Amino acid sequence: MEERFYKIGEVAEILEIEQHTLRYLENSLKLKIKRNERGDRLYTDSDLDTLRLVLQLKSKGLNTTAIKLALENTEETEETGIAPSSAGTALDFVEMVSLARQIREQNTELLQQNRRLEQRMEKLEQKVEQRNLEREKKIDEFLNLWKAEQQEGRKSWLSRLRGK
Repeated sequence: MEERFYKIGEVAEILEIEQHTLRYLENSLKLKIKRNERGDRLYTDSDLDTLRLVLQLKSKGLNTTAIKLALENTEETEETGIAPSSAGTALDFVEMVSLARQIREQNTELLQQNRRLEQRMEKLEQKVEQRNLEREKKIDEFLNLWKAEQQEGRKSWLSRLRGK
């Protein structure tokens, strides 16, 4: 039986996603999609199955990196010819989803820590800015006093220290 090829528009319609999403998935997951002499993408039924799996994993909350690892694991299984039992595959999938959730939770915690650190840094920067403003204010007061003494013709305490 002859292999059927689908163009990107057909695949986008079949999977109900945008064409740019297909191009993104191909690039980010390093999918090997055949192309014709003009460079048009030609998707096979196997490519469709892979994309369906990708979309399913994405809907389960896995990020691109986790999906890429899952696909690489699937490719290794196909290449070695050692297929795990279907129970093992389901178990692996559950473990992957669980691991993905843990990673997502850790990521969320790290993002929260990052926000707290940014808030602390902002407070410290505000304190430094306030101190700088106070220092500038004191310097301005000192200069104004010195100028006032100079205008009155009195010797400033600084010039008296120098002995002038």
